[in-house]
Amino acid sequence: MTKSNSIKSFFTNDKLMLSVVVVNTITIFIGGYYNASRTFVWIDSFFTLLFLVEAFVKINVYGWRRYWNDGWNRFDFIITLVAVPSLLNLFFETGYATNILLSLRTLRVFKSFRLLKFIPNISGLLRGIGVAIRTSFIVCVAFAVLLLIISILSSTIFGKMAPDLFGDPGLSLFTIFRLFTGDGWSEIPNEIAANSTELVGRLSRVIFAVLFFVGGILGLSLVNSIFVDALAGDNNDEVLHRIDILEKKIDGIASKQVQTGAQETETQKDVS
Repeated sequence: MTKSNSIKSFFTNDKLMLSVVVVNTITIFIGGYYNASRTFVWIDSFFTLLFLVEAFVKINVYGWRRYWNDGWNRFDFIITLVAVPSLLNLFFETGYATNILLSLRTLRVFKSFRLLKFIPNISGLLRGIGVAIRTSFIVCVAFAVLLLIISILSSTIFGKMAPDLFGDPGLSLFTIFRLFTGDGWSEIPNEIAANSTELVGRLSRVIFAVLFFVGGILGLSLVNSIFVDALAGDNNDEVLHRIDILEKKIDGIASKQVQTGAQETETQKDVS
């Protein structure tokens, strides 16, 4: 094998390049402790050039159209292109400009998503996720509208009692979202009770307990169940389709056997 062919085989071997991606991710992680080190700048620039060469070699081997038609290649190319300006780190000492370029370098860790490529039936899984997102979209929008309505009402009612939590619609939105996720759901009414009368404090505890049950337990469970059901339902449809094809094939074979048996019986009658 010539040197040129060995280089091409290296850069077009997805498993080998995936190992390079993993090593690069580990290097970026370790380099976070030594941002001022010029050694890590050189190492990082080496990986950037390596991935740039990978893109050019694949384009040369597969052709631009075939290369770009592959979604993983498009993803790699964009990530690599975004990281190219980090090569300018070679010409800067540590400073503000270097920090900006280092932030572009860290985007290259997204290349680790290549691992998904080796998951069995990943295309079917991604297709199922897409179907599940489309199916649960309306429910998610309705849930978001409910969240906004409750946030506005809470800001109006409890804004003066707990300004840190409900001082404006934005703070109120974040607080209600926390409530729905179960984060500090008991602390929120306690803070209102501490800054209001005993009656308002008791009512706030009841109100937020109901909101947590309706939005946090029932609401999120409903969204999750619809998403999971749609995801599993897409896979079930494929299985049912294959079963239907098999049943048709079996019926066809059975009918042919019946016809063959009938023809043999008629032949025997004619002979006798």
